[in-house]
Amino acid sequence: MVRFQFFSAVCSSLLSALLLSVLSSPVLEAAPRNSFPGRRVGGGTRGECAARPVVHLVPATNAFSPGAGKLIALLEGPSADPQPLEVTLQSASAEGIADPGASPLMQKQIPAAVNRVVLFSIPAASGPMLWESSYRCGADGGADEFGFITSSAPPARSLLLPDGSPEAQNQRVEMELASLKAACGTLTPLAHLKAIFQFDDDVINDSWPEQVTVQCF
Repeated sequence: MVRFQFFSAVCSSLLSALLLSVLSSPVLEAAPRNSFPGRRVGGGTRGECAARPVVHLVPATNAFSPGAGKLIALLEGPSADPQPLEVTLQSASAEGIADPGASPLMQKQIPAAVNRVVLFSIPAASGPMLWESSYRCGADGGADEFGFITSSAPPARSLLLPDGSPEAQNQRVEMELASLKAACGTLTPLAHLKAIFQFDDDVINDSWPEQVTVQCF
């Protein structure tokens, strides 16, 4: 009887210590995928060209797997002086760090336009890719009130993941891009895109039109 009471007391003490340790330990959280150095909205600096946003149509995590469709898309809004757009894909690490010495996997320059969704078919890749899009501002496009010149607007920068990546929970985005592909050359409601991709009024405000043109390259 004494041995049983002793054994029960020891077990009770060990259980109490274990519970105390669990409750006092800090909660571990997974690192967010958008911790890589980039954001899905480019532009935003001074000057007509550099201030104009270029918006990647990717999930709010800023990581996207194009899937079998191999489609990516971006959004351009209003501008009094639109400039050409440059889109670049580079091989990257899982953290979205590209090798600066490596040649781009894809590089396109798109003629200037306003108020449009632009879709691209991209090459297949076995690993992650860094996707950058920026306006090719002229000599005066990025000048601020102090006279400093910016040759191009800050890029939108997103991480493209290969097929089968466990983080690529983006079937809804793939379906949306496929729907836009089928609508090339037509208009699509902007409010729908704003809701699907969770953009707030800081990104898409009242200066944008109700509909944008869908263009495919």
